[in-house]
Amino acid sequence: MNFGFRFKQTKPIKFPRTENQLVTKIDEYRKQITDYRWQDCNKGDVEACLQLEKLLTQYILLLDSAIEQQVKIDISFSWNDSYEPNKFTQSNQWHYEYSCSLYNLGLLYFHLGQNMPAIKDAISKSRNSQWCFLRLSEVTAFVNSKTIQQHSDLSLVHIHMNNCYAQAYGYKKLYEHFQTIKNPDELLIALGLLQESSKMFEQTIRCLTQTKNSNKKPIPPIIYNQLMERFSNDHSVTLVITNMELAKLMASTAKEVPREQRMGKAITYLNKAEQSINELFKKFKHKNEFLLLQQQQIIALKKEYLYLNENAFKHPVAKEYELLQLPVKQDLIKARPPELFQNKWDNKQQEVHVETQKLIQEINAHKTYAQQKLLDLQNNFNQIYSQYNIQFMIDSYQNAESLKLTQSIQLKVDFIKQKGGWKGCQQQIQKIHQLQQEQGKKLINLKNQFDLSSMQKEFPPQGYQLFTQQIENFRRHVEDLQKKLLEASLINRTTEEQIKGIKDQLLFIEQNNNQMIASKMQNSLQESQNFFRKNLNTLKKLSVIVETIFNKMDLIKIQLAGLEKYIDDMGLDQSSNQKIDANLLLQALKMIQIKIKEYDAIFNSINLKELEQIASQMEDKQQFLIVANQGEEDFEDSLKVIQEVFYNLEYAQQFYDSISQEVAQLTNIINEFTNDSG
Repeated sequence: MNFGFRFKQTKPIKFPRTENQLVTKIDEYRKQITDYRWQDCNKGDVEACLQLEKLLTQYILLLDSAIEQQVKIDISFSWNDSYEPNKFTQSNQWHYEYSCSLYNLGLLYFHLGQNMPAIKDAISKSRNSQWCFLRLSEVTAFVNSKTIQQHSDLSLVHIHMNNCYAQAYGYKKLYEHFQTIKNPDELLIALGLLQESSKMFEQTIRCLTQTKNSNKKPIPPIIYNQLMERFSNDHSVTLVITNMELAKLMASTAKEVPREQRMGKAITYLNKAEQSINELFKKFKHKNEFLLLQQQQIIALKKEYLYLNENAFKHPVAKEYELLQLPVKQDLIKARPPELFQNKWDNKQQEVHVETQKLIQEINAHKTYAQQKLLDLQNNFNQIYSQYNIQFMIDSYQNAESLKLTQSIQLKVDFIKQKGGWKGCQQQIQKIHQLQQEQGKKLINLKNQFDLSSMQKEFPPQGYQLFTQQIENFRRHVEDLQKKLLEASLINRTTEEQIKGIKDQLLFIEQNNNQMIASKMQNSLQESQNFFRKNLNTLKKLSVIVETIFNKMDLIKIQLAGLEKYIDDMGLDQSSNQKIDANLLLQALKMIQIKIKEYDAIFNSINLKELEQIASQMEDKQQFLIVANQGEEDFEDSLKVIQEVFYNLEYAQQFYDSISQEVAQLTNIINEFTNDSG
């Protein structure tokens, strides 16, 4: 275990004098733990590890009590990062002392799992190790974040890495236990456990990779490389053993079940094992001796299996075979608290479940609150905006002085000009007529072709019946298309009648510039100019505040979208039985509360009362709105009609294009069918 996982070290602490018996006990146990011979545990001394286990478990239970009783005493705890022994961090939080001690207990159980002679005891310690790291992920949430950042070994990703590694070794030990049983079914269960082990080793590698990006303080490069090599070796060993054993199993049963081509499967498994070894040896200079031996054995087995497969069984070696689905026994390795913690942990779990549901409800409540707050703001803003006709007054400020069209009218005029006005309209109609005639002619030709085909040749009774049935199907399809063309023609006539009524308007827009078009609404614009001069300063203020509010509302929507995504990505659902870690939820809630504060700050900077007050200060507003609105609304309504015409023509174009494609496809099918029948 010395390859990279090291115990955290602490400095002796002088406790202040106190009559509190709990603090006195904590002081006594801490001195014993600090003075303990940790180096023996590093060497794998089981007896030394068991003695330290008693000390640490008793000490952590005392710390648990101190946290529950909220003992307040001025003590500064000092611990190092296990990867940087000479750098110590201090904190007066009981949770900090608890976290560092629990980290050591988790590693201690890992040492015991590796060195205890009885497999059942080793598996039990491995489960204890997992429990320590799961509990550790909960406790660190209560430690000051700046303090945690000083310890790469206390980051959530690193804790998860340790947990995965402990779980991987637990499965590996369980595999060794099942391997002693010679029953073939039990062998498959054992290999299934080894497969689970390789998955956990793979997860461990992913966690280690994440530690580079997830912490402000990464693991030192030398130790990182040591860990990566060890994890990769462990992963490859489990994969190789799994595939080698499956290959031998397939080969041993090949004679019994030759139809399943088991020898081919055996060779496939050997190829997978060989690939795992080659990939590992490419990455690291140091060669694993066990895998070197396995590599030689694979080469020998492949020669033997290939000979048998090609000469004795006469089966081709396929590139891919459907390989065995191994039995999954994941429930055999579950985190389990040490005996001293069992009752307390069971009660704690129940409390955690209730607390988890509360956290989920609180997180979702923040989301609902944020959504409702935006909705209320939009409703209030829209009410004021509509009540005082603010958009129209803003347009007058921006457009009246320079005789410009308002923005909404300008967009419609630009659209009509882009389509070519009257000339563009006529060209589009002509194109549609042409398409209609072309497709009509093609359909008539197809019908004539059917009539000729059905009369030209004689076929055997069965073939003739099939041929005539196909002809009838095609004929019905053509008739359907002709009906569609006729219906579209009637609709197009209505559109063309509508176009005649707007010819003058189309010609006017096509032939004149925007200033000439604007002069058509002279009365409206003149009233706008008068209103503009009287209310220049007020309109400036109104324009600025409206633009500011729009920008802030856009920012609010971006913030809300980010908040919703953050919550939705967690997969929270109040209706389901959530199994999300309470510690992760607690950290997420803290982040959400920060986001909500930023969200509320933007809302507080929006002053709708000021907007309403400025809008109400306009002079002669009512007279302006009556005259200006009337002139512009009539003109804009006529532009809407023109827009609708162009949309109809565009739809007709798309319709005939789709008919054209359908006719072309039908023609190709009929030609192929006729050729085949000939």
